[in-house]
Amino acid sequence: MRLYIGILLLAASIGCGPELTTPSDKSLAGTWRSEAHVFTLSNFRMQIVQEPGGIVSGTWSAHGDGGRGCPEHTPCEASGSLIGRNNVAQVQIELIGSTGRFEGVQVKTDELRGIFAVGDGFEVITFTRGSSQ
Repeated sequence: MRLYIGILLLAASIGCGPELTTPSDKSLAGTWRSEAHVFTLSNFRMQIVQEPGGIVSGTWSAHGDGGRGCPEHTPCEASGSLIGRNNVAQVQIELIGSTGRFEGVQVKTDELRGIFAVGDGFEVITFTRGSSQ
């Protein structure tokens, strides 16, 4: 009986992966772009630096249609800083100054897919990495 319990415990421990909040070992460093048009923004660009512990930082820019972030509601180039986390289960990036955030997953080495959320609204977006650092 002890042998069976030992085998079950061993099998259970092998089948378990890391905690979902564990930092990912896949780096997001580089330049990420999306041609998507979400809310009042399009032509996104994120320059991401991967820091220890799954923290990401950097800068972002996008074309604004004249909504929030653009002076007097005229089209402009919007930009700001970004901060976030790159975990095993999810990538979360706050685009500071845009009132928006990206939540998704790294589906391929050079592809992030998820949502761009503003308040309670969200739209689907995909980013591709052009060059890594």
